[in-house]
Amino acid sequence: MRNRHLPAAAGLGFRIPSLPSLSALGIVACLAAAVPGASARAQTADAPADAASSTVVAAPAERQPEALGALTKMGDYLRSLARFEVDATSATDAVLDNGQTVSFAHRTELKVQRPNRLRADVTGSRGPRGLVYDGATFTIFNTNKRYYSKNPAPDSIDGLVRELSTTYGIETPLADLFYWGNGKVDDTALTSALFIGLERIDSRWCNHYAYRQDGADWELWLQTGSRPLPCRMIITDTTQPARPRHAVTYHWTLNPSFSSSTFIYRPPADARAITLRPAPQAPLEESE
Repeated sequence: MRNRHLPAAAGLGFRIPSLPSLSALGIVACLAAAVPGASARAQTADAPADAASSTVVAAPAERQPEALGALTKMGDYLRSLARFEVDATSATDAVLDNGQTVSFAHRTELKVQRPNRLRADVTGSRGPRGLVYDGATFTIFNTNKRYYSKNPAPDSIDGLVRELSTTYGIETPLADLFYWGNGKVDDTALTSALFIGLERIDSRWCNHYAYRQDGADWELWLQTGSRPLPCRMIITDTTQPARPRHAVTYHWTLNPSFSSSTFIYRPPADARAITLRPAPQAPLEESE
């Protein structure tokens, strides 16, 4: 079986997703300037009185200030978080050569301590693998294949995310969370920004927004109240007839306590160190 939409990344079991992240599409959701005025429709209370009556579907091809402003508030809040954990479940579509769409499920456990500590453990279709960053080095590992690669790293998480993508063709797990919070954004790529309504994600009330840009439609559910955390995101690739999607649901823990070993990678005795080489300009296909 050959999958033409999942390019290989450095041979370590990490891949740029078949659907690009929002950062790869040229839009990240912490806007450069706040949009004045709060939305009359988006809920700001943690417990809405009437969920059904709050749902309003707006006309298409509209850039609503409340939808743009929601991105600003989310980005500002994410930037304020010094330590957090995210437990995320995701499903990413891939289109096979015969035109059939299949979905790959993953779970990502992300631990972050700004400005320069990160750990991501990913389980799913390719087995356990991960990324550990201690501020001076980053290590990526694949548990099933029993190898790892330790390399010099930039001195910040933002620098690490950028270097992994541009040099090695590796997408940092849950990369959009870091782009949303880095303050370098331009919303001009958005052709549509809509507030859809109030919905419940698990036990959380969330405001549902929909955005459109060249090549992608994407939706975002943000927690109501004073903590506008992303609860769910869906990206749809509109360049392909099959319209494959990437969907992720986030569960957050704020201000966790991390042990001294959280951001240290200790390889198993039978693991072997390998060299991580820069990715080619055009990623090669990989047989399944």
